[in-house]
Amino acid sequence: MNLDVALRILEQKQGAVFSVHVLHPAFLECEALRLAPDQYLHHGEFCRTTKMHGGDTACVRNKDRSLELAKRGRFFCGTCPFGVWDAALPVLFESKTAAVIYAGSFHLPGHAPPSKEKIAGLRRDMEFLRELILLELELWRKTAESTKQRPADYYIRNINFFIDRHFPGDPSLEEAAETLRVTPNYLGELIRRETGRSFRELLLERRIKEARVYLKLHRHLSVTRIASLCGFHDSNYFSTCFRRIAGCSPREYRAVTDGTASDATR
Repeated sequence: MNLDVALRILEQKQGAVFSVHVLHPAFLECEALRLAPDQYLHHGEFCRTTKMHGGDTACVRNKDRSLELAKRGRFFCGTCPFGVWDAALPVLFESKTAAVIYAGSFHLPGHAPPSKEKIAGLRRDMEFLRELILLELELWRKTAESTKQRPADYYIRNINFFIDRHFPGDPSLEEAAETLRVTPNYLGELIRRETGRSFRELLLERRIKEARVYLKLHRHLSVTRIASLCGFHDSNYFSTCFRRIAGCSPREYRAVTDGTASDATR
């Protein structure tokens, strides 16, 4: 069973949100470990609404704290600053954290946790997911050992995948290189040679592509809010970058679009 399917089944079973924070290159390459875009992050309705209304900075800080706790390698659970309860289970492979499984996204009255029985059931299902992931990681390791020399298109394909998953945050070439287990210099030179652009340029283009969608389909959001959702900390810098790539300002782009979805894939 592929991991994405297992997550969907368990979500229906538990009435909870399941997601996986990935830290191992196998998740970029192994088809059985590939997830849908929403499965890499908290996608509960309350969390989506909170992020759309300015809570993404606090969410990122809380996620960073949980990743630090995950380094201990043990199951843990708790409530975020917005009152959402989640459980987390690290997946250790070759003595390193390969992924962190999250389950829950419960927003209960008084910030109360779920029942002990519910937590126990979630933990059992998360341990099942951990074993599924570990099995696929072991299979990937054996395959990787026999194909150590990777072609250039392998790295370009996975760089694009890495950027797709991380562009709302602040991903770096160093993080991508660590995930793909190569040096930053090697990866940077390969990207430049194969695409004619740098890692930062690819990241910027992906952010502007997403901004186009927000500007057209989410007209209630301000330009400043869209800039933040797409990974820009400064709305003026966002406007400058948008004009350079799209040929007009964000407000001008929004004014000339007609609200159809045709531009969503531009």
